[in-house]
Amino acid sequence: MPKLTNTTLIWLLWMVSPSLSAQNPLFKDWAARIPISDSGFVEINQYIQFWNVISLRYSGLEADPRLDPHIRRGRLGVSGRLSSKVLLNASFAYDGVGKDPSTTAAGVPNAEDNTTFFPRDIQITYRAHPLLNITTGYFRPRAGKESINSSSFCISQEKGLPSFHPRIHVTGRGIGRETGINVGGLYTGSSFSLLYDVGVFDPNHPAIRGNGPVWSPLICSRMVFMLGDREMTEYLTTYFQSGFGARKGVSVGFSHAYQRRTNLFRNNGFLGTDLQINWGPLDVVGEWLWLHRDSPLNNGSSLRTIDQSYVIKAAWNVPDKWGGAWQFCVMYTGDKSDAMFARQVNPYTQATPHTQWSGGVNWLLNRNKLKLGLHIANGRRIGNGVFDNYTYLNPSLQFMM
Repeated sequence: MPKLTNTTLIWLLWMVSPSLSAQNPLFKDWAARIPISDSGFVEINQYIQFWNVISLRYSGLEADPRLDPHIRRGRLGVSGRLSSKVLLNASFAYDGVGKDPSTTAAGVPNAEDNTTFFPRDIQITYRAHPLLNITTGYFRPRAGKESINSSSFCISQEKGLPSFHPRIHVTGRGIGRETGINVGGLYTGSSFSLLYDVGVFDPNHPAIRGNGPVWSPLICSRMVFMLGDREMTEYLTTYFQSGFGARKGVSVGFSHAYQRRTNLFRNNGFLGTDLQINWGPLDVVGEWLWLHRDSPLNNGSSLRTIDQSYVIKAAWNVPDKWGGAWQFCVMYTGDKSDAMFARQVNPYTQATPHTQWSGGVNWLLNRNKLKLGLHIANGRRIGNGVFDNYTYLNPSLQFMM
């Protein structure tokens, strides 16, 4: 077994220190807020997910288990309300800093220690009416629950696989962002609410557009029906997966993404359905996506393939004596290539057969603003033509301001 490092010891000290509890006023609400008008403000945002992945088993790694402390996700930016009707968000990312390329953790891999500081989200929203909100910029197309949900608000330690391959499937980018415009709104009733989004985007990544003059827009839409308590009080483009014991409601969503012809395919997109239940201490989140693509063949015909991506996760929240909560959670997630490529990578979409289960506990010291986690994950995926099995233990720290 790997030896304890300074990183592990620091993490353990954080875990046993009640002085970091949400009961401490210092941790109630961090905000670097600058007023800019009677109704407007701008906040400086900082978000870090610090992981220490302990590789326990990895069939593709002929070496002893190792520790890999690294910054899984880092964000720096500004957000706020320029007025009562205009919202702004601009953030930049520094992901995978210090990451070992041989680490077993699932997700979007880094070939080496990342030194890139790149734009993540740049968007502005105009609120004409609760039912009419117009967002434009560089952001996630509003389709697919796990993809558009922020990693900072997950009940699991890592996002499910429907966050990764579906992004590459429709945008060509692992970060899943694209330039476009989206119209959305929220209808709120006493026991029934409805959220909708419809957007048009311009996929220009070579993995989507290819080389040549053919171009088509990407059309995305999502509709969510909420029974009981709604997920949010106003229209937003970021959602919480946990109800933190306060919500008693059920949300059922439907997603759609479609792009017609490009230089690489005749049409492409996905259909999906998702579920979120927050009922007192219980949180349940699930999603299933069917990803389709019609690819041209040399004989002039086309081949239609349908990959699948899915996730189901659940958490139980137990308040602690310091004002925070223990969040016990489990997740099962997977990707499936089209049936004709059941045990190999789909050469037309790069979908990879992959399954993973994980479980652990989060200590919500200040909800998602200060969160400590300890999780174990076990997965099986195609690598070099054979299935690679991996297991890792992951203590983590999340800080948001």
